[in-house]
Amino acid sequence: MSEKPFTAIMVSETHWDRAWYVPFQVFRIRLVRLVDRLIELLDRDPEFRSFMLDGQMLPVEDYFEIRPERRADLERLVRAGRLYVGPWYALADEYLVSPEALIRNLIIGMRMAGELGAVMREGYVPDAFGHIGQLPQILHGFGIESAVFWRGVGDEGEELGNEFWWQAPDGTRVLAIHMRDGYHNAANLGYPMRWGDPSAMEFDMELAIEQLRRALDILKPYARTPYLLLMNGIDHSEAEPLVPKIIAKANEALADVHVEHSSLSDFISGVRARVDHDNLPTFQGEFNRGRYAVVLQSVYSTRMYLKQANDRVQTLLERYAEPLSAWAWLLGCNYPVAFLDAAWRKLLKNHAHDDICGCSADIVHREMMTRFGEAEQIGATLARDHYRYLMHQIDRTAQPGVPFVLYNPLAWPRSETMELHLHFDRLDDTANNFRLVDAAGRPVPFQVLERNEYFEPEVLKANRKQEVRAAVAVRDLPACGYRVYFALPGTASPEVEAPIQLLPNGMENQYLRVEINADGSLNVLDKTTGRQFSQLGYFCDEEDAGDEYDYSPCPNPLRISSLDRPARTHLVHAGPLQVTYAISTMLPLPVSLTTDRQRRSSDLVDCPITSTVTLYWDSCVVSIRTQVDNRARDHRLRVCFPTGIQANHATADGHFDVISRPIDLPVVQGWAQPPVPTRHQRHFVDVSDGQMGLAVFNRGLPEYEVLRDGGRNTIAVTLLRCVDSISRGDLLTRLDHAGIPCPAPEGQCQGEHTFDYAIYPHSGDWQSVYRAAYTWHTPALLRRGDEHEGYIPGEVWPEHSPNEDLGVPVKLKLLDLRGSLPPEMSFLTLQPETLVLSAVKRSERGDSLIVRFYNPTAEAVQATVTLFRPIRHAQLVNLGEESQAELPVDGRGTVSLSVRGKQVCTLALRV
Repeated sequence: MSEKPFTAIMVSETHWDRAWYVPFQVFRIRLVRLVDRLIELLDRDPEFRSFMLDGQMLPVEDYFEIRPERRADLERLVRAGRLYVGPWYALADEYLVSPEALIRNLIIGMRMAGELGAVMREGYVPDAFGHIGQLPQILHGFGIESAVFWRGVGDEGEELGNEFWWQAPDGTRVLAIHMRDGYHNAANLGYPMRWGDPSAMEFDMELAIEQLRRALDILKPYARTPYLLLMNGIDHSEAEPLVPKIIAKANEALADVHVEHSSLSDFISGVRARVDHDNLPTFQGEFNRGRYAVVLQSVYSTRMYLKQANDRVQTLLERYAEPLSAWAWLLGCNYPVAFLDAAWRKLLKNHAHDDICGCSADIVHREMMTRFGEAEQIGATLARDHYRYLMHQIDRTAQPGVPFVLYNPLAWPRSETMELHLHFDRLDDTANNFRLVDAAGRPVPFQVLERNEYFEPEVLKANRKQEVRAAVAVRDLPACGYRVYFALPGTASPEVEAPIQLLPNGMENQYLRVEINADGSLNVLDKTTGRQFSQLGYFCDEEDAGDEYDYSPCPNPLRISSLDRPARTHLVHAGPLQVTYAISTMLPLPVSLTTDRQRRSSDLVDCPITSTVTLYWDSCVVSIRTQVDNRARDHRLRVCFPTGIQANHATADGHFDVISRPIDLPVVQGWAQPPVPTRHQRHFVDVSDGQMGLAVFNRGLPEYEVLRDGGRNTIAVTLLRCVDSISRGDLLTRLDHAGIPCPAPEGQCQGEHTFDYAIYPHSGDWQSVYRAAYTWHTPALLRRGDEHEGYIPGEVWPEHSPNEDLGVPVKLKLLDLRGSLPPEMSFLTLQPETLVLSAVKRSERGDSLIVRFYNPTAEAVQATVTLFRPIRHAQLVNLGEESQAELPVDGRGTVSLSVRGKQVCTLALRV
């Protein structure tokens, strides 16, 4: 430690956006040059102590694809402490990806860094657009005890200082380092700009010293130790060879600061050694404010098709592909570790913040959709194959007829009417007249909705079937389990008690009465509480003069609503189990902004909107699917739900958490970006007064706002936000550019879009919402129970008879429908049902079943975990799957443990 009052640690680094205003392959050419030159510099100059490769491993992976021969060089530098890599695989946006995706990101990143020789165990998240409140618990779960970040701090930053404890809702805490002047406060030293390639400019040592002096002056008033952090790098910048000379000169010129060239880990070690741990301030919550840096929260709705695809693929991997593969593995099947790893890497590449946020060039997002598609192909095929393997272990002989197996991916039993797709052989007349029973022969009520031909080829297998789409009344489907049903020739199953009633322009069941207004909005009576909600689901459109980062109104705003505009209503399905209406409206919207961007154009274009509204006989949820043909530009389209409930907070589904946020914005002055009213949600948002409430569910629609709206407290969920530039400098919601002002015309999201959301009136607070929202979001999976991989003649060319393909009679093998598993079973039960299952997978070591769950409530509970086979050995492990404690297993093969409020628990189980 120097005798000077302060010691500044200068960390040389680069911030590597894999794709942004140019596509990945263009950036990678610069990346390869950067790393080539970095190796040469580190080998040539021992005074250039070290370099940090942005806390992520994806640049290393991309480099090795081009330079596999340089792996030994990087390993040597990592082991020598000259090059710092990891812990992340990709620097993701924290809000727009699932918490499980963040865990897989760290698992892969730390494994890769460890293979190179050392992992930088610091929670470096330099440029994410805000930070989730559970990040400290996630980092701590990997043995990472720090969080180093820039964006998201509000006025609390004045009291917190540069260093403070950041505490997760469960009480876990990490040492937080706020880079209040960014991850680039000492970038391009000696050149008259912070961002950009300085190679065309002359170096100026005096300027470099002055730049350091200004950076240090910003940090000093907030420092709680003698250590100050200088970040010597910026987006895509190469290492600066003159750094050792700049530091030597700075140590001569600066009277009160000694500068050292070192690592982020050394800086944090220095802070830990000198900070007053007991008196360090503590912050609990999320960071999504903008006093010191813009937060750019409208990215929640930019290019909504990306968010929908991401939600779909995350759900596929987390809820279906991995658990089904894990159950099959326990029953003797090989676990597809390489394929799952490939799928996750495809997905995680899309989670980099400039990618998933939608704030890049059009070509970047077209390439993202290709990766989403590839991950989805892998996940869907793995789910199908391992489900098929499981079905072959199940006894399907209890009844004659066609067996179907229904799988519940959630950790609670389900009793609900489900829309299922039943597949019959192409020439099987059973599809035209059948009844449905369970293994005991009990009839299962159902309502046929539609009959179609189904064709989904596998490799060397046609899968041309008859498809019957039906609403099926499912009762007590086992948690994380399955039930076999049988379709038998005969008349349809009996009616249900209290069937849904068809109204002149609406529908009613024992819980809800839904009336469709002339303008297409809905009046919903919650018969349980007696509360009437009016004009639900109307559409509101307003101009968007912003960019891919931020929404902005015009100086002369214009809002257009579907209220009081005529809508056409058409009855689609009417039966005892399900009623569905189609509601069509034509919304005349300004074609774009005017050329001066001060107002919306007077030229109008009709945008068709059609919503199918469904109510099941046994449901408290109104399900809606909306199709929009977007023909307008420069606008934001939202669907609105006036709650009429007096409340000052809204509750939203978060990451391992349920978050209560104030509806009203704080009054601020001098912020880099004033607060915005739109916020993030995962699967639901809820407004409640504690006695009753209204929640809105969604699939892949992460942005909401609660509008005071004359006291109606209207929930507005964004469907489309349509803009044409990565960044603009003329927004009313931001002071300056947030990125490169490149055109991005595909950000206008022209064409047809489909959105899924639902209305859920309820009594009490959000705790009844959680289970209903996840049940709606994640459907059960039905497959025919006698599937096999073989080819059935006659399915490829439907005009041929089965014998015509080969010209000789075909004799098919009889599939053995016997199995050792019963026709109904839970693979896993998790009690109490307030706990939420997050992951079921094979451990990274390959020797255990990983079961991860969390407690979204604030109250501690006693958890009990039971598998379909007795548990022989159980460990509590951290998120990195490192053992933390042995857990006792009782005589029934069950594990019990205490779970704190908001705690995430991971168990490694052997059977």
